[in-house]
Amino acid sequence: MLKFLSVFSLCLTIGYFANAENTDTYYIRGNKYLREGRYQKAIKTFDTLLQAQNAAVDPELLSEIHYLKATAYHAMEEYPKAVSEYKNALTYNRRSAQIYNALGVTYSEQKQYVSALDAFKKASQLDQKTTEPYYNIGLVHLKQGNFSKAVEAFKTAVSTDENMTDAYIGLAEAYLRLGHLKNAEQAYAKVYRLKPNNISSILGLGKVYTQQGLYDQAIRKIKQVITLHPDNTEAHFQLAQIQIKRGQKDLAARTMKYFKMLRQTDPLLEKAQKWVKVHPDDAKGYNNIGIVYLTRQRLDKAIEYFQHAITISPTLASTHYNLGLAFHRQKNLILAIKAYQKAISLNQSLAIAHNNIAVCYTDLKRNLDKALTHAKKATNIEPDNANYWDTLATIYADLGLNAKAQQARKKQTSLLEETMK
Repeated sequence: MLKFLSVFSLCLTIGYFANAENTDTYYIRGNKYLREGRYQKAIKTFDTLLQAQNAAVDPELLSEIHYLKATAYHAMEEYPKAVSEYKNALTYNRRSAQIYNALGVTYSEQKQYVSALDAFKKASQLDQKTTEPYYNIGLVHLKQGNFSKAVEAFKTAVSTDENMTDAYIGLAEAYLRLGHLKNAEQAYAKVYRLKPNNISSILGLGKVYTQQGLYDQAIRKIKQVITLHPDNTEAHFQLAQIQIKRGQKDLAARTMKYFKMLRQTDPLLEKAQKWVKVHPDDAKGYNNIGIVYLTRQRLDKAIEYFQHAITISPTLASTHYNLGLAFHRQKNLILAIKAYQKAISLNQSLAIAHNNIAVCYTDLKRNLDKALTHAKKATNIEPDNANYWDTLATIYADLGLNAKAQQARKKQTSLLEETMK
């Protein structure tokens, strides 16, 4: 499973024609919204600015405003609207390599590769010293399976800018697909020297070593990727393939199980990230990203997004609960209890939060009286949940209340039997 590069080079420099004489309140405000990722507000502001212009306005300023508006649409992945605005920008400035390059990127995102190549070629003709169009031409050829043409384009890109690591990655991917392993290794190694923590170069070297049968070296590189990026889907797939080739069936099965979960949640993560791009003030969007990271066992990232959601909307009980769950899985029980308690203060009927507080106190081996109080509340709110009776039975036993423990365990057993009928 070879994963192509998918990120085209799009220069999003804000204010590329700007001069202070032509700016006004709306222009400054629109740029501010764009920098902050508030794309809808940026578009509305630029629309207001365009409506206020007249024929005497500098064409380059009009071109820039349309370009910035297109940039906002592109960021929101509304590509047809972005194309329209880039074309509007070109009507006022047909000599801009930057606009043609951005237009080509947008066509590429829609898999309109013929139009993309045409735009990139125009950009390269207008400014032969700019690297991005050559790099993007290489990406299009790579995606189309024209690997020899991709090599040619990437070579042109790196000859223009020998430090453009993305172009070396593209070159290495093309060589890898052509079976030119030594050339691929050299290109990946170049990036690794320039940027030692570059995920693509480390993983790429791992793939080269795998194809060369150098499994120990390959595993070292792939594990390095996993250390830097624990939920990297491709790295876990590559690791599983090596384990299969080595006959390590149990290891491979565990790795493949995690890989499949990552592959299933990749589109959910992408969808959630796209949502917050368009709705940067929606706390539930960040909560959803946190849930996906929680599923992917990236507890650090989950906590980060839950906390960000809480800063936007402090009264979301579900987010406080999710934060507690992330801390709980980190074994940070004190912080978990605090988050669960906040969730309960906002929603008294959260039986699961009561249960989990009881579990935390039990694991801490202290405050068993508090654990018992919360366990009882959980069973009172949801008396048909067998797990809650299990928690209650465990606490009674820890307190030496054996008769009550047996009673709770009996209730748990009867509920489990009911579910099996």
